[in-house]
Amino acid sequence: MEKELELEVDVVTLMTDDGEVDCGIITVFEMNGREYIAISPLDEHDELSEEVWFYQFERDVSGGDEHELIFIEDEDEYEQVADQFDEWLDTLEFEEEG
Repeated sequence: MEKELELEVDVVTLMTDDGEVDCGIITVFEMNGREYIAISPLDEHDELSEEVWFYQFERDVSGGDEHELIFIEDEDEYEQVADQFDEWLDTLEFEEEG
Protein backbone atom coordinates (compact mmCIF):
# COMPACT_ATOMS: atom_id res chain seq x y z
CA MET A 1 0.00 0.00 0.00
CA GLU A 2 1.44 3.33 -1.07
CA LYS A 3 1.61 6.08 1.55
CA GLU A 4 1.58 9.79 0.81
CA LEU A 5 4.11 11.87 2.68
CA GLU A 6 2.64 14.86 4.46
CA LEU A 7 5.09 17.72 4.14
CA GLU A 8 4.63 21.29 5.30
CA VAL A 9 5.94 23.52 2.55
CA ASP A 10 6.93 27.11 2.07
CA VAL A 11 6.18 28.66 -1.30
CA VAL A 12 8.53 30.24 -3.83
CA THR A 13 7.43 31.92 -7.06
CA LEU A 14 9.51 31.21 -10.16
CA MET A 15 9.54 33.34 -13.27
CA THR A 16 9.42 31.02 -16.30
CA ASP A 17 8.92 31.53 -20.01
CA ASP A 18 5.23 30.78 -19.39
CA GLY A 19 4.89 33.31 -16.56
CA GLU A 20 4.92 32.94 -12.78
CA VAL A 21 4.73 29.49 -11.22
CA ASP A 22 4.15 29.01 -7.48
CA CYS A 23 6.15 26.07 -6.16
CA GLY A 24 6.32 24.38 -2.81
CA ILE A 25 9.78 23.98 -1.31
CA ILE A 26 10.20 20.32 -0.44
CA THR A 27 13.73 20.40 0.96
CA VAL A 28 17.12 22.08 0.78
CA PHE A 29 20.16 19.82 1.07
CA GLU A 30 23.93 19.93 0.71
CA MET A 31 25.95 17.84 -1.69
CA ASN A 32 29.59 18.21 -2.73
CA GLY A 33 29.92 21.52 -0.88
CA ARG A 34 26.91 23.12 -2.60
CA GLU A 35 23.30 23.53 -1.57
CA TYR A 36 20.44 22.32 -3.73
CA ILE A 37 16.69 22.77 -3.50
CA ALA A 38 13.86 20.45 -4.47
CA ILE A 39 10.62 22.21 -5.39
CA SER A 40 7.30 21.15 -6.86
CA PRO A 41 4.74 23.23 -8.78
CA LEU A 42 1.52 23.77 -6.82
CA ASP A 43 -1.83 22.83 -8.33
CA GLU A 44 -5.00 24.93 -8.17
CA HIS A 45 -5.61 23.64 -4.60
CA ASP A 46 -2.09 24.62 -3.46
CA GLU A 47 -1.11 20.95 -3.29
CA LEU A 48 2.27 19.69 -4.50
CA SER A 49 2.20 18.18 -7.98
CA GLU A 50 3.99 14.94 -8.77
CA GLU A 51 6.76 16.85 -10.57
CA VAL A 52 9.94 17.70 -8.69
CA TRP A 53 12.37 20.29 -9.99
CA PHE A 54 15.94 20.64 -8.73
CA TYR A 55 18.07 23.78 -8.66
CA GLN A 56 21.33 24.83 -7.13
CA PHE A 57 20.47 27.06 -4.18
CA GLU A 58 22.49 30.11 -3.15
CA ARG A 59 21.46 31.82 0.06
CA ASP A 60 21.24 35.59 0.36
CA VAL A 61 24.47 36.34 2.25
CA SER A 62 23.09 39.68 3.45
CA GLY A 63 20.63 37.84 5.68
CA GLY A 64 17.64 38.76 3.52
CA ASP A 65 15.33 36.52 1.56
CA GLU A 66 16.68 37.20 -1.93
CA HIS A 67 18.00 33.66 -2.43
CA GLU A 68 18.99 32.53 -5.90
CA LEU A 69 17.91 29.37 -7.71
CA ILE A 70 20.38 28.35 -10.41
CA PHE A 71 19.42 25.99 -13.25
CA ILE A 72 21.54 22.81 -13.23
CA GLU A 73 22.87 22.45 -16.76
CA ASP A 74 25.19 19.47 -16.22
CA GLU A 75 23.25 16.19 -16.66
CA ASP A 76 25.57 14.21 -14.37
CA GLU A 77 25.23 16.80 -11.60
CA TYR A 78 21.43 16.79 -12.04
CA GLU A 79 21.33 12.97 -11.76
CA GLN A 80 23.45 13.08 -8.59
CA VAL A 81 21.08 15.66 -7.09
CA ALA A 82 18.04 13.54 -8.02
CA ASP A 83 19.66 10.44 -6.46
CA GLN A 84 20.43 12.36 -3.25
CA PHE A 85 16.79 13.51 -3.14
CA ASP A 86 15.56 9.93 -3.62
CA GLU A 87 17.74 8.83 -0.69
CA TRP A 88 16.22 11.60 1.44
CA LEU A 89 12.70 10.42 0.50
CA ASP A 90 13.62 6.84 1.40
CA THR A 91 14.80 8.06 4.81
CA LEU A 92 11.50 9.87 5.40
CA GLU A 93 9.48 6.82 4.44
CA PHE A 94 11.60 4.61 6.73
CA GLU A 95 11.12 7.04 9.65
CA GLU A 96 7.34 7.12 9.08
CA GLU A 97 7.16 3.31 9.19
CA GLY A 98 9.03 3.17 12.52
